[in-house]
Formats: sequence, C-alpha cells, structure tokens
Amino acid sequence: MAFRRNKSRYKVFTDSDEITRSVHKRVAEKRVGGKIYKGYVCHHKDGNIENNKPSNIAVLKERFHKKIHSEKQRSSLH
Repeated sequence: MAFRRNKSRYKVFTDSDEITRSVHKRVAEKRVGGKIYKGYVCHHKDGNIENNKPSNIAVLKERFHKKIHSEKQRSSLH
C-alpha cells in the first residue's frame, strides 16, 4: 500500500475500492469498530499529524474539536 500526503498534509492511501482515505480516520474507525459519522472528526491529541498511533487519535464532536483548536490558537497569541 502506497501512502501520500493530501493538501492538508495528512497521510492518505487509496483502498481496494479506489477511494482515498486518511490514515488517522482509518485508525480511528478500527479503534471504535465502525464508521466515524457526520458531525464527528478525528483529532490528533498531541497535535502531531505524523503520529497516527491509536492512543493518539480521539473521535470528537466537530463543535468540540473547533473549540479545542480555537483555544490553542488564542493561547499561542499570548
């Protein structure tokens, strides 16, 4: 299986159905045992998009995920 980067710099692959999938989302799907539904996102806990270990990937509601990143951005400005 060949990996490449998408325009957001996440690692992706093309599966057997010729669909491009992100590695971190696939890791999360394996961890939770199914699909990640609309309104949820996969978050790298340590902020490192290279770290796709299952222990580093959290499935969060999109609203909460945006809040986390906006708070991080605000705190980095101070």
